Amino acid sequence: MMTLLKLDNIYYRYEGAQESVLKELDAKFDAGTFYAVVGKSGAGKSTFLSLLAGLDSPTKGKVLFQGKDIAQESYSAHRRHNICLVFQNYNLIDYLTPLEKVRPSQCGSTKTSFSLTRLWAKT
Repeated sequence: MMTLLKLDNIYYRYEGAQESVLKELDAKFDAGTFYAVVGKSGAGKSTFLSLLAGLDSPTKGKVLFQGKDIAQESYSAHRRHNICLVFQNYNLIDYLTPLEKVRPSQCGSTKTSFSLTRLWAKT
């Protein structure tokens, strides 16, 4: 399987905080595999997803997309070409179906090698 996203020794600390909310985090995400991020409130799930999407940068460590550090090309280029985001409570488009809202082609992505339909079929 091809690894699409990888976190390499990630640390994240909020500005002004003494402690890191994420420490020594290593993870990899393979193409065609469905993942769920679960945990208690305040565990760092949203921060983790923000780092994967390039909405924020780690205090230490690297986020890699197809083996390349997303910070080197730019976080905005990563979001524009590689990632599709659907926010919990806003930024939804009322004239699209739920599948159209998350399908990579609707987000301008041309590099993604999998589709949500295929991911759903595996669950």
